[in-house]
Amino acid sequence: MPEAQEPYSRRAERSSTTGPMGVRETSGVQVRLGSRERERERRARRRAGRRSGLVAAGVLVLAGLVTAGLILTPGSGDGGGTGAAPAAGEQPPAGTGELPDAGKPITVGTADGSQYKIAAVTDGVSGGVETASQSSPPSGTSFAYIEYILSNPTQKQVLLDFPGDVFVRRNLVTADARGRCMPQAGVPEDMCTPPTKSQVVRHLAGAALVSGDGGDKYMAPGSAFLVRATVDVPVERGIKRSDMGLYVWKQLYMADQLAKRAPFPRGD
Repeated sequence: MPEAQEPYSRRAERSSTTGPMGVRETSGVQVRLGSRERERERRARRRAGRRSGLVAAGVLVLAGLVTAGLILTPGSGDGGGTGAAPAAGEQPPAGTGELPDAGKPITVGTADGSQYKIAAVTDGVSGGVETASQSSPPSGTSFAYIEYILSNPTQKQVLLDFPGDVFVRRNLVTADARGRCMPQAGVPEDMCTPPTKSQVVRHLAGAALVSGDGGDKYMAPGSAFLVRATVDVPVERGIKRSDMGLYVWKQLYMADQLAKRAPFPRGD
C-alpha cells in the first residue's frame, strides 16, 4: 500500500511546486492582467504625449494671434458703449455712469472736422461764484448758469471746447452791465449773451480728458462731460428758465448759419 501511494505523492509534490490549482489559475489571470495593465499604461502615456503636444501647439498659436493683434483683450480697441449702432461717423458714449436728463441734442462742427454734441440739462443761479469781473453780485442779483452735456460723437479725439453760450433776457441784466450783453442773429431780439465762463463739472461717460501740448485738453472718442456755463454779469435773482437759453452762435461752429438753440428737457 505505501508503494502504491508513492507515485501519487510524488505527482502531488511536483504539482505543489507551482502552488495549488486555484492559485496557479489565478496567477495565470494575474499575468494576463499585468500585460494588459502595461499595455494600458503605454497607451495612456501615448495619449498624454499627444495631449501635451496639442496644448503646446495651442499655446504657440494663441501667442501668435495675440502678437499679430488678431485677438482683442477686454477693453482693447476703440472706446464705445452698448446699445444701438451709431450713425455713420459717430460713436455713442461708453458709459461710466448714467447721463442726466437732457433736452434734444444738437450737433455742431468746425471746418477741420471736429464735432461736438450739446444737450441742455438744467439752469440755476449762484450768488457767490467768483467771476472775472467781481467776486459777488450786488444785492438782489445773481449769476445765472446753464449746465449741459458736451460729448464727442466722432471716432477721433477732439479739442475740449465750449460751443454753448448762455443768453438771457436783456431787461434782467443790471443796467450798468447791459453794454456787455450782445444780441446775435437767430436769437430772439430781447435776449443777449454776456461774457460766459465755462468749466467741466464732472466726467459722465467714455474716457477721461487727455492732456495735450500747451495745457490743452482733448476729448476721447465717445466721451461726455457735464459743463456749466455761467454768465459773467449779474442778473435779477428771480430769473426763470423761460428767461434764458443755451445757444451756439459763433461762426467757428456755425459758419454762415444762424444761431442754434439746445432746448431744455421735457419739451421746454
